[in-house]
Amino acid sequence: MNFQQCRYVVTIAEAGSFNEAAKRLFVSQPNLSSSIHQLEEELGVQLFIRSNTGARLTDDGYDFIKYAKRIIGELDFLQHRYQEDFKKNFVVASHHYDFLSQPLATISELFSEDYQEFQLIETTTKAVIDSVASFQSDLGIIYLDESNQSSLERRFKQKDLSFIPLGDFQTRIFLSKKHPLADREALSISDLQGYPQIRFSQDDSGMTFDEDPLAIEDGQKVIYANDRGSLMNMLLATQAYASGLGIVTGFVKEHIKLVPLENSTIHTLGYVISNQKKTSDIVEAFVTLIQKELKLVL
Repeated sequence: MNFQQCRYVVTIAEAGSFNEAAKRLFVSQPNLSSSIHQLEEELGVQLFIRSNTGARLTDDGYDFIKYAKRIIGELDFLQHRYQEDFKKNFVVASHHYDFLSQPLATISELFSEDYQEFQLIETTTKAVIDSVASFQSDLGIIYLDESNQSSLERRFKQKDLSFIPLGDFQTRIFLSKKHPLADREALSISDLQGYPQIRFSQDDSGMTFDEDPLAIEDGQKVIYANDRGSLMNMLLATQAYASGLGIVTGFVKEHIKLVPLENSTIHTLGYVISNQKKTSDIVEAFVTLIQKELKLVL
């Protein structure tokens, strides 16, 4: 099977006959019929019901054409990408951090002549690593600490990635300002006993891939969130707590309290890039802006 055969199937379905499709494709009808017959033989299904009045898709044909159109769409996009008027895109995959918003907004202004799309994807640890390794993202933002460092460094080596540190942070406990513990200068693990914990959902990759620094205590009630907005709203609506690096620079800081955790593990925030591609100017500029943003909280 090849791209041309996919286009043939789509065109025949749109034209309603092999004869009309051959005219649109500028090929002979025998050659078109032969190519489709070879495709059907290869797939082991019949794609069209032929008749004197034309051709219509079978159930298998309808199923095939759904995927064929996706493939053709991606191929057309790839061809369009290298036309003179095409602008590139810049994608960052990250844990859930609000401090990245301002650097990305600034980058979108600085590189508007060469780039059209700017995207920040907040996702799981595994998805961040896989996205950078597959070149879907230009860089990823995650952290390492004593609990995940060895396993993540093995993953970096397997996927030919590098982790470059940006700064060290202690664990902070996220609380509503109305929380009974919000007036404390520091908290211990024992202080948190009896309170629910809100965590970011992760895929089934094991505990070392969790974004939340604190573990789940035995019998503890846990509320899971997929995004920062949901997590913050649940913090404000409950007496639950969340844990993180405490890098909060946006308006959310006005509504929550960040309390240091006593005897906290040190977490090294950093960015992940692929060793298989040269670091671009936009990545270097973005990292510089992140470093400036982090100076406000370090």
